[in-house]
Amino acid sequence: MAKITGGQMVVRALQKERVSHIFSISGGHLAPIYDALIDSDINLVHTRHEQSAVMMADAWARLTKEPGVALLTAGPGFTNGITGIANALMAGIPLVVISGAVATDMKGKLDLQDLPQIEAIAPLVKWSERVVDCCRIPVAIEEAFYQARSGAPGPVYLEIPADVLGAETEDSNVKTNEPRTVIKTGADPERIKASINLLGEAKRPVVVAGSGAYFSGAGDNLQRFIEQTGIPCFTTAMGKGVISDAHPLCFGPGFAVRPGAGMTGLTQADVVLLLGTRLSLFFVFGKIFNQNAKLIHACIEPAEIGRNRKPEVSLVGDVDKILEQMLSAGRGKLKPDSYQDWVLTLRKAEKDAREKFKEQMESNQVPIHPVRLCVELDRFLTEDDFLAVDGGDTSVWMNMVRSYRKAGHTLESGLFGCLGVGLPYGVSAQIAHPNSRVAVIIGDGALGFNFLEFHTMLRLGLPVVVVVNNDQAWGMVRHSQMLRYGKERTIGVDLGYVPYHKLVEALGGYGEEVREPDRIRPALERAFGAKKPALINVLTERDIISPGSIALAAIGKKGGLTGAY
Repeated sequence: MAKITGGQMVVRALQKERVSHIFSISGGHLAPIYDALIDSDINLVHTRHEQSAVMMADAWARLTKEPGVALLTAGPGFTNGITGIANALMAGIPLVVISGAVATDMKGKLDLQDLPQIEAIAPLVKWSERVVDCCRIPVAIEEAFYQARSGAPGPVYLEIPADVLGAETEDSNVKTNEPRTVIKTGADPERIKASINLLGEAKRPVVVAGSGAYFSGAGDNLQRFIEQTGIPCFTTAMGKGVISDAHPLCFGPGFAVRPGAGMTGLTQADVVLLLGTRLSLFFVFGKIFNQNAKLIHACIEPAEIGRNRKPEVSLVGDVDKILEQMLSAGRGKLKPDSYQDWVLTLRKAEKDAREKFKEQMESNQVPIHPVRLCVELDRFLTEDDFLAVDGGDTSVWMNMVRSYRKAGHTLESGLFGCLGVGLPYGVSAQIAHPNSRVAVIIGDGALGFNFLEFHTMLRLGLPVVVVVNNDQAWGMVRHSQMLRYGKERTIGVDLGYVPYHKLVEALGGYGEEVREPDRIRPALERAFGAKKPALINVLTERDIISPGSIALAAIGKKGGLTGAY
């Protein structure tokens, strides 16, 4: 009979789940898995930091809608990955993290890199398990993938001690289960009817589509629904681009400070249909909506319905299935001409807001206005290109001007507000889409977290172009200190001038510095034309304060961030 090791079982189980890429840094506790990968068709992407490995796996899940896989070695390898895991939890990203650990007979003996890992990670994952019998490795991996995919997606954690990975047994002893299928269900039909009736009574309804709409593949049904009903739509989180911003009934992200119809639409709507999103900070915990507005909340996770604000109607189920039900139930009852005046009001609000913002968008000032930088990048990129966004103020500015025309083409941290995601996200996007252009826009502070992933890009031949919004500071924090304590009372926020482009050149990439706005586009053309990892170091104005900085300055004050909007 053939013998098989625990490491080989891991790889075989991952192949069964159709895993094509794994993100990791090597470590002694993972040796049996690494050895087995040599004889497999799985691509190992080895990074320069475990945080990056987890963030790359996170991005892979966002891009493919399948769980990303990260391998962490024991102890410091495990702890280095925690930030990436927490980021995936807050964003609802399906992630399978497999970690090595000290041998079972060495637990508690002060062995090298021994930590209570599973106890530490439990609050940050949907599901966790420690495997102590090598024969159960395939079953545990099957369960891990099921848990990551089922219900509201999220990260899961599987721990396999070194001796279990290295153990050898007869192939016939290995336990397997038939893979479980994730079942997608719709909502209670009576509640669907109640939703349609509520929308039928509305004068100013809006739809807000979030990550649940993206991961359920609801784009087609969402477009049919808004076209059948004439109800205007906003997007948020991974839902951005599920309906193109170019669609006449899509008014882009429901980001209150974005120049557009967001503030008008969200504050004046009388009925709000929430599709696969949560009432978090981004909606001021539900307070952004009129206090008399009636909410219909559709979500796959029952615990999220009613958080921060009770809906009039709750719809528990898969967003795509729920839209199918609403399309059927609303046919002939919800008519587009009912909301024409409301749509015209939103179009006027959008036009007026953009006109007011035009001066910043077209600013010729030197140092460069950060909004002008973001506008130039957005105009340069096509709908087929990919963009990763990283940084504090940088993320706010980019979200204020980004055109979302395709779902899954813009990657950002989300609710965790995690810096350092930009380069790892860019790596995954370029691996997943080798024939597409991939850009990263990042603050100079955020750039420092995972800068050496430029080396990963160079090793793998990934021509990602990174644009640095360089205000020579931790800009958002600096601005929030200025707002709270005065311009002369800032501390720990100045970074000074750093020629980041020269650092990339030293590694073997393309680098260029830009100090004038009309040179941004030519620099982008040269950077993409270089066909290798590139960095454009754009020097921007330090003292322009974003709405995000205003919100950050409100932390700790009575009412929290609510008062910042």
